[in-house]
Amino acid sequence: MVNKRRITLNLDADLVQALEAMPERSISAAANVALRSAVAAEAHRAAALEWLGQLNAEFGEPTEQDWADARAVADELFDVPAAARAAG
Repeated sequence: MVNKRRITLNLDADLVQALEAMPERSISAAANVALRSAVAAEAHRAAALEWLGQLNAEFGEPTEQDWADARAVADELFDVPAAARAAG
């Protein structure tokens, strides 16, 4: 079992209302799941930024051509229509 610690949180009223409407999960359990997910996402973001910093240190900042090439690849991956690409 994970060690628990009691704290006080101030939450928006609409959020509390939505949580209370979930009878299968306590507010504490819902908060635990959401906060664990947020902490993991932040850790991934920090790791990605550190990795990008290392790449920039090793290879230099991306050029405008690098950014354009990356946008083209992303547009193709996410099936962005040509008209949307042209609009910027």
